[in-house]
Amino acid sequence: MKIREKIFVGFGTYVFLAAVIGFFAYTELHTISTRINLVETADSITHILSEIRRYEKNYLLYRQENDLQTFKHYVTTLKTDIENIKLKTEIVKAMGVQKYEMIKKEIDEYEALFERVIADVGLQRENMQMLTAAGHKIEKGLSREGLQIFPSIRAHEKELIINKDQISYETLIRALSSLNPDSPDVKHYRSIADRLYELYREEHDSVGEMRAKARDIELLLENLLKEEKSMIDTTMKRSMGLLIVALLTIIVVGALVNRKLARSISIPIMKLEEITNKIAKGDFSETLDVRGKDEIASLEISFNKMEDKLKQALKSLEDTIDQLRQKQSQLVEAEKLASIGILASGIAHEISNPLTSVLTFSNLMLEKSPESDPNHERLKMMVRETGRARDIVRQLLSFAKEETIKPVKVNVNCPVGEIVESLISQNSFKDISLTMNLSESLPDIYVDPARIGQVVSNILLNAIDSVTPPGEISVTTKSADNFVEIIFSDTGSGIPEENIGRLFDPFFTTKDKTKGSGLGLAVSYGIIKKHGGDIEVMSEVGKGSAFTVRLPVNG
Repeated sequence: MKIREKIFVGFGTYVFLAAVIGFFAYTELHTISTRINLVETADSITHILSEIRRYEKNYLLYRQENDLQTFKHYVTTLKTDIENIKLKTEIVKAMGVQKYEMIKKEIDEYEALFERVIADVGLQRENMQMLTAAGHKIEKGLSREGLQIFPSIRAHEKELIINKDQISYETLIRALSSLNPDSPDVKHYRSIADRLYELYREEHDSVGEMRAKARDIELLLENLLKEEKSMIDTTMKRSMGLLIVALLTIIVVGALVNRKLARSISIPIMKLEEITNKIAKGDFSETLDVRGKDEIASLEISFNKMEDKLKQALKSLEDTIDQLRQKQSQLVEAEKLASIGILASGIAHEISNPLTSVLTFSNLMLEKSPESDPNHERLKMMVRETGRARDIVRQLLSFAKEETIKPVKVNVNCPVGEIVESLISQNSFKDISLTMNLSESLPDIYVDPARIGQVVSNILLNAIDSVTPPGEISVTTKSADNFVEIIFSDTGSGIPEENIGRLFDPFFTTKDKTKGSGLGLAVSYGIIKKHGGDIEVMSEVGKGSAFTVRLPVNG
């Protein structure tokens, strides 16, 4: 696991724990908030219910219309609050749907009972008026003896209206029996008194039920408050416990994760520091053991590679020092050759004119000498050898003097073919098979034919020297990517890989010192570079080499 992944996992662990703790804390706080709202709602309902009970008693005692209206106002407020609770699903859920429906039902029944009491009170008023009127009617039809008895009946009637109890009712009925029970007016009065007492009993029963219902509602709310307060207390204790457990978990997990992460980073770095100090002292004997796949492992791999590169660089530096020593020797030799070249140039100038004179007079003498003359063959050989000597002097002058490139537009097959023919005429390819693959669709390019011929000659002569007869050499020309290519392939001994990069160094040669000075390929490389081209070498020891000369079409 990579370091950034380890850090991500460690940080992610904290975030995950924080998220889990936050979730549970939010859940607990939300629960507490919901239950507090429920407690506040229950307190509000309890307060409203207390006001309802107060105005209920006032109305039942004093039968005042203001008390009745206030009672109804609080009942309406209570029912509205109960309906609003339904919109708060969380409170209903916390309360319990069954308890909510029960409280709502109890309040509805309480209101219905009170409405019944109000109806009974209205009927009672009507019956009291009817009873008073019936009493006046009886009183008008009584004799003097009856009039003496009737005031006590009216007194008992008032006691019944005030006390509303069975004793007052029975007392009134007994007093009424002293009158003529068969009188229609007495019967009517008796029936109204019976109905009024009946209404009193119904009111008494309804009030009892109503008060019992109110007590039930109060008990429900009281129990609900107790339960919710208990639940709030329990939830808060659970939240405190959760926070303590969460804190301990974060501390323990954080300590373990941080310790492991710190060890996975610090130990490899300490080891790296130790080996670095050894390398600084020149000790390359120890390498790092790569473990894991993180950035530290990548650093260990890179460090081991760096150590190997340092070893190779140290060895390469030693080799370079040896090469510099060799180059120094070669430069000394080159300086000697340069001095020889200057000397040879001076000598060539000195003997060029005498050789021209000798050649001129030899040709004149040969022209005047008949073939039958015994000196004719000698003169002919003199002309040939003098001409050869003159050509050698000219080549010597050409080598000593650096000539500028004189490009002309030609088909590169021309200088290639001329040089090959020249070498064949000199019997250079004895016992060596030569294959020519010259493309007929080559574009004409601007080159110096003489210099290109020199390059072709140098490379072919090197190929001839590397091939042990019977062998093969092929010369191919083709066009590729705005370049004209001349490819020289042979089946010679090949070139070791370590020498390929030095082939074009001046005076570097793998031949016997009697066969070359190491200037041919260096001069050829310089000529091709002046033409804006390049030379590429591919070789395999024991199988041969291939030199590819590239010349730009638009050079």
